[in-house]
This record gives sequence, structure tokens and C-alpha cells, in this order.
Amino acid sequence: MRIGFSTFVLDGGQTGVATYICELLRFLQLEDTENTYDLLMAQRDADLVPLTNPNFSKTVVPSIIGQPLVNLVWHNTALAAAGRKLDVLHVPSARRVPLVKGTKVVATVHDLAAFAVEAKYDPARMLFNRKLVPAMIRNADHVITVSEFTKSDIVKHVGYPEERISVIYSGINRDLFQPVAAEEARDRLQVLHGLDKPFFVYVSRLEHPAKNHVRLIEAFERFKLQNDSSHQLVLAGADWNGADAIKARAAESPVKDDIVFLGFVPVKSLPLLYSGCDLMVFPSLFEGFGFPIVEALACGAPVACSNTSSMKEIAGDLLPTFDPTDPEALFRSMERTVAQGWSPEMRTRGTDYALTFDWRKTAERVLEVYRSLT
Repeated sequence: MRIGFSTFVLDGGQTGVATYICELLRFLQLEDTENTYDLLMAQRDADLVPLTNPNFSKTVVPSIIGQPLVNLVWHNTALAAAGRKLDVLHVPSARRVPLVKGTKVVATVHDLAAFAVEAKYDPARMLFNRKLVPAMIRNADHVITVSEFTKSDIVKHVGYPEERISVIYSGINRDLFQPVAAEEARDRLQVLHGLDKPFFVYVSRLEHPAKNHVRLIEAFERFKLQNDSSHQLVLAGADWNGADAIKARAAESPVKDDIVFLGFVPVKSLPLLYSGCDLMVFPSLFEGFGFPIVEALACGAPVACSNTSSMKEIAGDLLPTFDPTDPEALFRSMERTVAQGWSPEMRTRGTDYALTFDWRKTAERVLEVYRSLT
């Protein structure tokens, strides 16, 4: 087979979808020695996916083609024409599935958040995601999604045939996400990021209201004021839509000096944050998967997350969950975790569970989908 792979939603490698693309392509190169691949890439992101398999090549186009509107047109014109030379085209984002196809199309749909979170995007993008994206998804020959929850959303909101949807969980980078001794992690974090107090961490881009930072800040205020605690709240993630609202709320907080914005954090720092924290709290309103939950568990971190969307599914019966719309529930999770700690048994259960999320298995199952269409 000749397989095309569209990578135009890498966003500089700073999102969960970018992690999905980079890791899936890394393991497809390890697993597939039979088929040939053409990776379609914008110049600005071309270095994010190293080539390690001679059957993989890149078609690199000017970065302007990666701009959203231009990219949509390109997927339905130039790519449609080029698709006639392919057996399968994989588009790893619902927002880029072409309406004009030159070959069989596999689409990865990570979530349909626009149907669940009001003001997830600006009005124009909300309209696009609610009205046009479902038609784009219906045009795919097969859909891969990353959770059972998102599969049910696709059937509900898109009307896509259930039998043409494969739920394939994402993996984690096992070489990277491993426990670091807490004292070592904190020493290194002090050098790298100036963190010198016990802390809670939330790893997520700064997006308001969808990622729910403001309620987390409210819960943290209550924790600090009621417990006379030295804890800091560390927010690790790049600015996104609504970041100014989050920072403005933090600036007016009575505990503002203990709210730390790290910005986008290099991936090498994440295991240190997870290993050194007293809690990785994940209060997002909606997720298709939620990489930080599994990454933190792999590093032995205590984790508490929202009880909504796929997060309840990923947490299973292993993790404490809470209503993310209730700051009181977030506060109680913080207080309970600090009071009770995270036992060695819970730590072992968490790391063992995280190891079940394996990119090699993900790549193998994605290959099965490709083969099913030829």
C-alpha cells in the first residue's frame, strides 16, 4: 500500500493532537516495513517528525499552506488530486477531512468538544465545528477515535455508522514517562523553573473556559486560606484562547504569589513535574482522551480528574474524580489527597495501569484499519 498521512495540525508540537501524530508516526516506522508512506507537512513543522524508516518520505509545502483556511482548501484541491496516487489517506483531525476525495480516507476524531462546551471557540469556529465538521466526518471511509466516549459522541452528533468506527487508545512515551525520585525531581525543578515549595500541577494549555483554570484557582484559594499551606499551584501550558482571562483571575487572587505560570514546558520537564507534585489535578470540562492523566500515573503521581467525557472512562475505578463545575469538589480533592497521601499500592497500580497504554499496540491496530480498506 501507498499511504498518505496529513500532519497539518501539529501546531508546533504543543497539543495533544501533535503528540498523537508524532508518536503514532514514530511507531508506524518501527512496525511497518511493507508499505510506503508520504508524510504531508508544512515547512514550519517538518523537523517534528524524524524519518527512521526508508519507506517513509516527506512532502514539505510552504508554511502558509498550514494556515487553517488555506489548509482546508488545499485538502480539497491539491490533496484530492494527489490522493489518486495513494491507496489510503490518514487525516488525524476531524477538521481537515476532505469533502473531495481522491482515495480512501481514514480520519482520527479526537473529540467533538464544540457540541459540549459553549464558547469552546469563537462564533465562526463554533459554527464550523457544529455544522461543517460532521459532514466532513461522514465523508471518511473509516473513523478512528481515542475513547469509547468519543465513539458514542460521533454516533450521536454525526450519525456515522458505528460499525465503521474503531476505538484505539493512544499510548504514552514509556522511555520518557517514568518515575523520578521525588527529592531529585524537586531539586531539578528548582534549578529549571524556580519551584521551591510543595505544589499541585495542572498540565494543560491555557484555554478558557474549556480547560477550567478559573475554577481550579478558586479551589486553590480555598485550600490555601483554610489550611495555612505553603503549596503552590503550577500551571504548565502554552497560552491559548482565553489565556488572558485566566491570568487576570490569578492576578486578583489573594494567593496570587503562589500561582505559577510556567508557559509551554519542554517535554523533558513533564516527568519532573509529575514526579515532584503532591497532586496532578486535571479539572478540564471535556477531553477526548487526556494524555496528562496517563502520563502522570506512569510517573507515579497522585492524580484526580474530572468525572466528565472520556476522563471518567480513562480514570476507571482507579482514580478519584470530581465534578469540574464545582470548585468545592476540586478543593476537597486537593485537601483529601494531601491529608491521605498516595500509598505505595496506589502508586504501583497507577504505573501498571499506565503501561497498558502502548503506542506499539496503537500502531498495530491503526495498520489493521489501513489494511481493511484495501
